[in-house]
Amino acid sequence: MPRIGSSCHGESRLRMLRVVRRGDRHDPKELSVSFRFEGEFAAAFREGRAEGLLPGETLKNIVHRAARDYGAGEIEEFGLALSERVLSQHPAVTRARVDITESPWARLDLAGRAQGQVFLSGTPELKTTAITNNGRQASVVSGLTRLSMMRTAGFAPKRGDGMDDGTADGLQRLLVGDLSARWTYSSADVTFRTYREGVRALVMETFARHAGRSTQHTLYAMADLVLASYQEITDVTLRLQERPYRPADLFSAGVDNAEDLFVAAEEPVGIVEVTVERDS
Repeated sequence: MPRIGSSCHGESRLRMLRVVRRGDRHDPKELSVSFRFEGEFAAAFREGRAEGLLPGETLKNIVHRAARDYGAGEIEEFGLALSERVLSQHPAVTRARVDITESPWARLDLAGRAQGQVFLSGTPELKTTAITNNGRQASVVSGLTRLSMMRTAGFAPKRGDGMDDGTADGLQRLLVGDLSARWTYSSADVTFRTYREGVRALVMETFARHAGRSTQHTLYAMADLVLASYQEITDVTLRLQERPYRPADLFSAGVDNAEDLFVAAEEPVGIVEVTVERDS
């Protein structure tokens, strides 16, 4: 009989809105949870037996109960609690992976005063985490996606002959893109909020200040600074998807080409990704 090399099952996009009420101040947390389970499930594939498989309703109940206990905290803590509950309650599962994203809500400002109970949809940026737990050891990867940034000056001249816009000085005129980052912790015993805020601040500071010769040059500088600042982070992966803008061609209109007018280009879309690991 053919052998099953590997298998998994799970659920995706279990969405919920957790409202943390502290008197007149409320804090919404919109979360989306996905699961993937590995274990002894060969009978389900060979014989169609459902023993050991987690029904979707059972999984929803686990998520909702854990959300009441841990949903007000950091998504990493919530993910660790979810993986531990699944492993302890369902012995057929030998490895659980939990992916969580958090969507932001912005507090409404009226007459210069932030409202305690009224919100607007926030930026496209998402917080992410991926927890992998086998009952003996848990791996935590945190991240962020859809961090949209733009820089209009401060680039260094490129080395070599490559020029994106044909300028005489070899300076890039504009960089617009959506940044994603993820980083791996050496231990699950860290203050996740402090690390997340710190990594995000370092990434933005590097984007703003680093005189990069290229996107690759800037991404490496970001990762290098994060690893130098946080010894508990073992590797950093950065991905930038550029939004292409090109200088407008005004020659046909009888106007000299300026450096302050750009037009959006549909394609090609540049994607640069790098993983930088700590030197062991």
